[in-house]
Amino acid sequence: MPPRLALALAVSCSLSWSAARRAEACAPAPPPGATVEIAEEEAAIVWDAEHHVEHFIRRAEFRSTARAFGFLVPTPTKPELGEVPDSMFRELAQALQPEVRHETRGVHVSFDSWTIGTLMMSRGDNARAPSAVRVINTAHVAGFDASTLEADDAASLTAWLAAHGFGTTPELTAWLARYVEAHWKITAFVVASDETGADRYDVATRAVRMSFPTELPFYPYREPAPAANAAPTTAGRLLRVFFLANQRYAATMAGAPWAARVVLAAPVQLSDAHPLAVLAGHAPFVTAFHDDASPRRCPDEVSFAASADRGEVHPPPFIIVEPHEISIPIEGLILLAIGGLWWWRRRRR
Repeated sequence: MPPRLALALAVSCSLSWSAARRAEACAPAPPPGATVEIAEEEAAIVWDAEHHVEHFIRRAEFRSTARAFGFLVPTPTKPELGEVPDSMFRELAQALQPEVRHETRGVHVSFDSWTIGTLMMSRGDNARAPSAVRVINTAHVAGFDASTLEADDAASLTAWLAAHGFGTTPELTAWLARYVEAHWKITAFVVASDETGADRYDVATRAVRMSFPTELPFYPYREPAPAANAAPTTAGRLLRVFFLANQRYAATMAGAPWAARVVLAAPVQLSDAHPLAVLAGHAPFVTAFHDDASPRRCPDEVSFAASADRGEVHPPPFIIVEPHEISIPIEGLILLAIGGLWWWRRRRR
């Protein structure tokens, strides 16, 4: 009996809406001649250390020459899928806003007019597959069609993808083989633009939650190797990862510290209405990572572990320097000049 692999495929792949729908993976697999690029992506990982459960929430913006496409995301165990409001990322991002400080330095002299100022104030008041590959779950969540699969080997899984319209390459098969051998799960979401007839489509996905048991929390960073004849990618690509837990966490990739910058490490107060408050509590410790590497090197997943550094990191303050304002009314200068002239004439007499 060949070993069984439970693969949870989160598929958002390049599709064509012909008889067979075409999709691709976290390893992209667009239709022949089509391309898909991730322009920007952000994720929130809520880690339940007590129960060893990871809640992985992700949204992304894509640039694609295909109207519909897909994406494969590996997980160690079968995930539970759910939808999360996109607004959750806005509240988390507010914690990244720097403190604004006003400082006064120097002196700035300006000339004003009581008469003109009064007139302006008065006006201003008015202005404002069953054998080798098995489909163990299907779902429609956050606008996606998702399929969860089990496979016995990477070749069978690749064949299943090809039979269901996915573009397949040797690089994709090699990418899948590692997860098949490790008995990971994989989940598949289908993304499609509402536009038609365009040369290029900009598609933003909605936030999807994947909850699954795992020994160690991770971010699915690894991607298939580019094809030998693939053109080099020079476009910038920003990844933001918010890690919510009971303390500060550090990230590693391939046994070395992850090159992403830690831009925040501090408790963050979540509102009662925040979607993550139920999963993470109202004051989780948030460690935020920014990765803007280009080109991106993706040899392995990003793993997270409790950090020995318990210090907090905050964005540097944004300092607005303002000079001391000294306003001299023109009418005062005129009166001073008249008084000076009167005094000078009197002295001459």
